[in-house]
Amino acid sequence: MPPRAAPLTGEVLTTPRRWPIRTATTVIATAIVILVLAAAAGGAWLLLRTAAHNAIDTVDRARAVDVAGVLSERGPRAALDLVAEPLSGVDLVRIVGPGERLLAAQVTRGLEDVPPVPAPAAGEITQYQIESPGGADLRVTSVGVDLGGVTFAVEVGTDTDRYDTVLAAGAILFLSFVPVAGLATAVFVYYAMGRVLRPVESIRSRVAEISASGRGERVPVPEAEDEIARLARTMNAMLARLDAARTAQVAFVGDASHELRSPLSTLSTLLELSSTSGTPVDVETVDDLLLPEVQRMRSMVEDLLLLAKNDERGVPLRREDVDLDDIVLSEVARLRGLGGLEVTGTVEPARLVGDPDALLRVVRNLVENARRHAHEAVTIGLTVDRTGPAGPRAVITVDDDGEGVPPDQRATVFDRFARLDADRARGTGGSGLGLAIVAEITRSHGGTVRVEDSPAGGARFVVDLPVETFGELPDLP
Repeated sequence: MPPRAAPLTGEVLTTPRRWPIRTATTVIATAIVILVLAAAAGGAWLLLRTAAHNAIDTVDRARAVDVAGVLSERGPRAALDLVAEPLSGVDLVRIVGPGERLLAAQVTRGLEDVPPVPAPAAGEITQYQIESPGGADLRVTSVGVDLGGVTFAVEVGTDTDRYDTVLAAGAILFLSFVPVAGLATAVFVYYAMGRVLRPVESIRSRVAEISASGRGERVPVPEAEDEIARLARTMNAMLARLDAARTAQVAFVGDASHELRSPLSTLSTLLELSSTSGTPVDVETVDDLLLPEVQRMRSMVEDLLLLAKNDERGVPLRREDVDLDDIVLSEVARLRGLGGLEVTGTVEPARLVGDPDALLRVVRNLVENARRHAHEAVTIGLTVDRTGPAGPRAVITVDDDGEGVPPDQRATVFDRFARLDADRARGTGGSGLGLAIVAEITRSHGGTVRVEDSPAGGARFVVDLPVETFGELPDLP
């Protein structure tokens, strides 16, 4: 059925608000208690009424069998004497002959006009629920007796109204306590839910304060080990992550602005100088200043875009067979071609499934980082560790003989814009994003990266990746 359009009266249709948890729980619990107690009262009344009627039938049956036995053994006269005895808990005793002819009877007042019930066959016992002309409910037991080929019926009946009245009064009395029990339940549940939800309200108010102040506070954790305590701990963990993300975001924006300011200042200064002086920028200035600064900005923007994509949906990677040793060998050759450093390479064959461009970027970033910090030598190695429990692993090592990385900074050296103080010079320092990109790409390939002390005295960066292995290659000369 299509949704019905709202009338054009200026009114806004809103979704009905749900009750608060405390109110809803109280109403539901109270309704359940009232319904259960009412059902219990009705069920108890039915059970007691059935039990009372069964007891009445037992008494009536016993009396009818006694009169029928005497009638069968000693004749109608003796049975007449038995009928004349006190009723003793029953309200009707009579002997009915053929044609519903009444031979003898003893009844309580008001039951004189009760008609006979259908006579059973000789030896049979039947029971009936009838209503007397006066409106009384009777349970009648009839026993058939054969005397000389003539069937007589002995009827014994009891008025059930007095028993039903007592049971109804008891049920009404019980039902009168149901509202009281419902009210007591409502008060108890409302108070108990208030106590239970008090820590939740405390958590909510604290979160509201934290949202307003922006301070890195945490919500209180209840002492009880329950769902609310787990909620508070989960909330604190979330706040810690949000606080760390906010801190990282603020630092990221500040560092990115700082890194982009220098090349932008250089470009704007030269362009303004050319504009005000009317002198065109010469080719030497373009080659020595403008193009390097533009390239620096371009590389930084590309790195920022890569990290932003990783934050959103992970590093975009291709999946194909990659000869990792070819990548390492090409970087060794490239670094040797740049000159100025002694480059040593030791490479074993290794293959993995991954993105060749991303893996090339990992090796190149590490090599460029080593080139910036090395004094005289850089050593690049690729070995395969076949002894690990997780299968063969390729281990790429890049060593330099520079100043190294202090142990207290090794845990943060792979953070974005994390650079050592000695690496802050624009002329030699990087953007501070290269090692962060190495960590992201390595992690996306199921590997790890770490920094150690190099035997050459500087830093050693180690990348560990899962690979497939094949034959041996000789060391490079």
